[in-house]
Amino acid sequence: MPSFVPSVSKRHDKAAKQEQNLRHTRYNGLTMTEMPHQLSTARDSPSLVVSAISSQVIGGLVPQMSPLMIGGVMDGLSLSERDAGLVAFVELLALAITATLTGAALSRVSYRRVGFLAIALTALAQGASIFTDSLMSLALLRGVAGIGEGALYAVSLCLVASRSSNPDKVYGYFQVVWAVGSVALFSIGGQLTTNFAHRGILALIAGVTLALSPLLLLVPDVRSKTGDRAGADTEQTPLLLGVMTLAAIMLYLTASAAIYTFSAPLGERAGLDASEIGYALTIGSLVGLVGAGAATAINVRWGRVIPISGFCIGLVLVAIALCLSRNPGIYVVALVGSVVIYYFSIPYLFGLAAALDRSGRWAAAGGSAYLIGFAAGPLVAGTVIAAAGYTGFAAICVAITGAAWGLAMVVNRRLGRRARAAFSADAPA
Repeated sequence: MPSFVPSVSKRHDKAAKQEQNLRHTRYNGLTMTEMPHQLSTARDSPSLVVSAISSQVIGGLVPQMSPLMIGGVMDGLSLSERDAGLVAFVELLALAITATLTGAALSRVSYRRVGFLAIALTALAQGASIFTDSLMSLALLRGVAGIGEGALYAVSLCLVASRSSNPDKVYGYFQVVWAVGSVALFSIGGQLTTNFAHRGILALIAGVTLALSPLLLLVPDVRSKTGDRAGADTEQTPLLLGVMTLAAIMLYLTASAAIYTFSAPLGERAGLDASEIGYALTIGSLVGLVGAGAATAINVRWGRVIPISGFCIGLVLVAIALCLSRNPGIYVVALVGSVVIYYFSIPYLFGLAAALDRSGRWAAAGGSAYLIGFAAGPLVAGTVIAAAGYTGFAAICVAITGAAWGLAMVVNRRLGRRARAAFSADAPA
């Protein structure tokens, strides 16, 4: 047929254009020549998903429950904000450092072996913490627990990144599990903390750890596939740009974690007890799904400037409301708002780090910056409150958030310039 040849030619041109468009897929607002992980129609095995989620929950349980942890320790051991913040800092810092080191070593060690050793160490430290009455021994035990939790946290992230056919989908499961699971955890944890102070919340964490431990048998007895990947784009990424990104993530999480981990003392100032604070956090966990859903729906449709500016402004308003008002209604609204802002902000922060390169190394470093910032939050909060009160606490949160926003804006602008330059260079003449 005479019209057949032109038709085939058009189809080839269309296919070539589609392939070119695929290679210039917009990922988190940055034109990339290929995706870090190509979406796949293949489904992951249930054992992979369940074992990864179980490792994530055990490893991240203490950061998630840190408001009740700090409130319980302050009540049970009669500690000041500074001492309670120090205990939380020790555990979270151990978690962050261990997660970073474990992630680098998983190319040489079996996931299952690391998981077994980590769960044994974590369970031992969790159980012993229930019966201690000394600040020093509690800090030491929480540091040991942080080592085990950090290893499990690294296993959960690296297992998905290395073995999942659709990592983004599994990471989405993490957020859903946290939001839904926190509803029950905060409800029960609030009651236990009210009745038994630190022993109640520590017993809950130990119980959840033991209950989920058998699921670690599903962790595959394999090593990471990503340990020897070349990072060509990592080498092309200016070091200063990467450092600024990590600093922005760390600063934002410091302010966010400072507010979150001290939400129990802030609630007590507003006239609420631990169980009522637990219910407020439960509501926040439910409504927090709105934040995660909004980030997924909006994504980078309008770029990163608007959403990043939005959640930074939101965090500033939350800090001011929580620290300067003692109205219980305002406290509940601000606390729920802080949870929504948190779920909304995290995808953009990790997206900013992921946009730096294709190898995922800067994204992994962004996870470490996240943990370090979360670890620093309680220490900063306790120190500032002891020195300058809650008014000073609000001021420092505003200042830190402003610095994080400024760094993120600089990084986003430079990434945009680099993306446009790369697109122009690759575009057909």
